[in-house]
Amino acid sequence: MLRKVNITNLGFLFLIQVNLFVFCHKSNSKTELWTHPVPDEAKTTAVYGEIQNQTESEISILSLKSNHYKRVEFHTMVEDKEGIMRMRKLEFPVSLKPKESIRLERNGTHLMLYDKQNMDGELEISIQYSNGTVKKQVVEKKSL
Repeated sequence: MLRKVNITNLGFLFLIQVNLFVFCHKSNSKTELWTHPVPDEAKTTAVYGEIQNQTESEISILSLKSNHYKRVEFHTMVEDKEGIMRMRKLEFPVSLKPKESIRLERNGTHLMLYDKQNMDGELEISIQYSNGTVKKQVVEKKSL
């Protein structure tokens, strides 16, 4: 017995397919950055997430820039002789082997943004790679 296909069912199926495509589609971009909201008076913030080299060759990060902050630096946490964790700046270039990732996390390697200039629009980080690529990434704000 054949049933009539009604337009509502077709519309519903179409929406399911669109949602599956949007949520399951993976882009080539593997840079995911986030920060905690900070008060307007704060002149610095930290950024966490992941930066991944998706190429088949070694590349380096030559520089980082922000549309809201004057300076962006890589930092890491190291334990000193007295057993105290200290933040240390990593110098550029920062090398990434093929398919290697840099995990940016609290109490580990992270980005520090200094000297807030403005807060117009979304916070973006531009990453300059040694292969000539410049990637702009919007930094998501996540609550604690």
